[in-house]
Amino acid sequence: MVSAANVIWACMKASFYIYGFWLYSSEIVCCAVPTAGIGALLLFILVHIGKLPAPDPATVEEILGQDPLLQERDDSKKDSEEAIYIMRSIAHRGAALDAPENSISAFRQAKEKGMTAVEFDVTLTKDNVPIVFHDDTVDRMTEATGRINSMTWEEVKQLDISEKHPMRHKYGGERIPLFEDVVKECLDLGLRMFIDLKGDDLKMVSVVHNAYKNHKEMYTRAIVSSFNPFLIYMVRLQDPRITCMLAWRPHRFATLFYNGTNGDGQYRYDDPVRHYVARSVDLLDEWALHNFYHHFLGTSLVGLLRDTISQEVVRLWKERGLRVMPWTVNLPLEKQYFSRILKVGPADAYTKPIELKSVRTCCTSLRLKVTSFWAASSLEMSIVSPV
Repeated sequence: MVSAANVIWACMKASFYIYGFWLYSSEIVCCAVPTAGIGALLLFILVHIGKLPAPDPATVEEILGQDPLLQERDDSKKDSEEAIYIMRSIAHRGAALDAPENSISAFRQAKEKGMTAVEFDVTLTKDNVPIVFHDDTVDRMTEATGRINSMTWEEVKQLDISEKHPMRHKYGGERIPLFEDVVKECLDLGLRMFIDLKGDDLKMVSVVHNAYKNHKEMYTRAIVSSFNPFLIYMVRLQDPRITCMLAWRPHRFATLFYNGTNGDGQYRYDDPVRHYVARSVDLLDEWALHNFYHHFLGTSLVGLLRDTISQEVVRLWKERGLRVMPWTVNLPLEKQYFSRILKVGPADAYTKPIELKSVRTCCTSLRLKVTSFWAASSLEMSIVSPV
């Protein structure tokens, strides 16, 4: 017979084994989990608490019109009262071949050519006055030189942005406009607006909020875009009713430009260490684009470089509930491809002005016939009629 002492001793040994196993397991968990598991849990909680709701889909549709993916083409109703509004194209910086880009005249020309939407860029002067201007410097557009952020508004408003334009004889004396003046003009003309925030200055947040506060119509007439997700977040944090678009292209931290044919352009940094750090940030940024930004920011559109868009890409973003906005679509064949095959453009496409140094007086006709195919294609890019 097994004595009571043996039973007690067996139980004691079993308890030691169990206790030892528990200690060993708990040490492993305590050493490994806090950094990965607990950290991930806290991040999930913070993201869930901090994420912003998307605007009302009806508001987004009022700005953009019906999603072209949902409607079959019917040209017989295009000009009838039965036609459903679809944003056919966006005049990038206005009618920039017919008038100086980002000018009041360019936006008026866009309206005259039948456009329903324009895109323009907002930046700040040295004294924090919001103006509509694209470049970091004034060198390309004027005979002056210098950076916009080193000039005051008093200095900027003296500049003539028609000096290097082919139609300078018609628009001599055209000035860089204030953001407020452009908003008023576009609303008066009935134009939808894509407001691209240049740079990373958080002062832009109050600029946007003040504009929406002063012009309530902007909630159904304007979209704010930026490459900076934090800037988008701060804009929508204080006013989630604002419709926003996050713009993106591959390798934007490591390279100055990118295209699908040649790949990476010029590197931003000559230092190899800084370059590979930027490459790492690009990898994280691309992961966040597909897995994080749209959930957290509550964006309604994603602006993608046209070379990165395929039917698969359109489908994936459609499943996520976002429309795809390709930029920048210039050539007529490109416009037809995006419109009829991908069904995202030109209904959802920017059209970019192209400089014509050899053509000085041929920019006023939308379908002007010229002997050079390249020149003809370029002229059609500034103002695009519905296709």
